[in-house]
Amino acid sequence: MRPIVHHTCVECGAAFIDHADKTPPGWERAPQGLVCADCLTGEDRQSELPIEPSDDRHARTETAIALLSGSYLDLADPDCSVIHPIDVAAGLRQPCFCAQTRQFYTIAQHSMLVLRLISPIARHLGGEKGQQLRRCALMHDAAEAFLHDITRPLKIQLPDYRAIEARFELRLADHFGWSWTDFRRETVKRADLQALAIEQRDLVGSTDDWPILDSIDRTELRSIQITRCWQPDEAQERFLFAFEDLFPTEERMAA
Repeated sequence: MRPIVHHTCVECGAAFIDHADKTPPGWERAPQGLVCADCLTGEDRQSELPIEPSDDRHARTETAIALLSGSYLDLADPDCSVIHPIDVAAGLRQPCFCAQTRQFYTIAQHSMLVLRLISPIARHLGGEKGQQLRRCALMHDAAEAFLHDITRPLKIQLPDYRAIEARFELRLADHFGWSWTDFRRETVKRADLQALAIEQRDLVGSTDDWPILDSIDRTELRSIQITRCWQPDEAQERFLFAFEDLFPTEERMAA
């Protein structure tokens, strides 16, 4: 009886179970070993349609993602200088709450709601302090544009993810120009919870007791309602408009 073995493509690692003395259908033996049909087809296409090699070192790493602006971002060691505002806005078009809402509700719209909730405090502070608070509010979930919105009940079980997210948030803040203080973090966190209470009421359609909202007085939020959920493209545009207002181009270029 002929032995059965696993054949492995030296290019992509694909496996094929067959007899040891047979080459899998469509595969070929190259000097370096067996090459599967998919890799052979890919080589043929590359010979017909030459592709310009990328000069970006991040494009050749398994930990890099392609951004809408055309750059690559290595999530293992993020260089946030490659990130453009459009990349953030595009990433925040994704849904909150794992899309478990009555309507599609984006992180971008949530961010704008938090910005609205802290606006009275920011106006009272005025000047640079007020501006920085607004920036923190708008960008408090900016890391999720690239790391995705992991639902809170899962996130608390992923300490490694939380550490990655925290590091990424700091690098984004350094790149775009906002800074956290204890007061700003506490103020934005409270507004974030207020937004969650509004979203629970208007989008989830629930009045259940959520322990995380125990400190929130819902009666203070009756006048603030989500009457319409923005479509992803509209959410992106509104977020970009707010970003350009809070982070003037000339200021970013001087940073």
